[in-house]
Amino acid sequence: MTSGLRKAHTYIWLLLIIIVPLVMFFSMKDLAIFSLENNKMSQFESSKKEHLKTFENDIVKITVFDSQVEIILKTTLKNAASIVYEMDEKGNKSNLIGQVTTAGIYTFNTNKLLKGIIIYDDIKQVEITKFSL
Repeated sequence: MTSGLRKAHTYIWLLLIIIVPLVMFFSMKDLAIFSLENNKMSQFESSKKEHLKTFENDIVKITVFDSQVEIILKTTLKNAASIVYEMDEKGNKSNLIGQVTTAGIYTFNTNKLLKGIIIYDDIKQVEITKFSL
């Protein structure tokens, strides 16, 4: 490598050292993950709401509000495609509510008061758990 190439190589690496962290910072700046205000506000709003019913088993804890369903998944499920469905009068799955994947808190908006909830694995065609409200 000649002295001109060494000098160019040094400038290019110094430029990359400055540019790459800036690009990473600006790409992560607007993500909602790092926003504490939204998380505090949603917890505050959900604590003000009056819950109608609460159900719990070894896998999940389900709290039903007026227009929302909060599902706390206690452990990560072994099923790859765990879908939450609304239960009809006969106990069968009817409308799709959402998907749960790993352990955590999931909040789903609903238009009406639910009759029940079924967590179902669509790939294996297996019912994971069922709650009647």
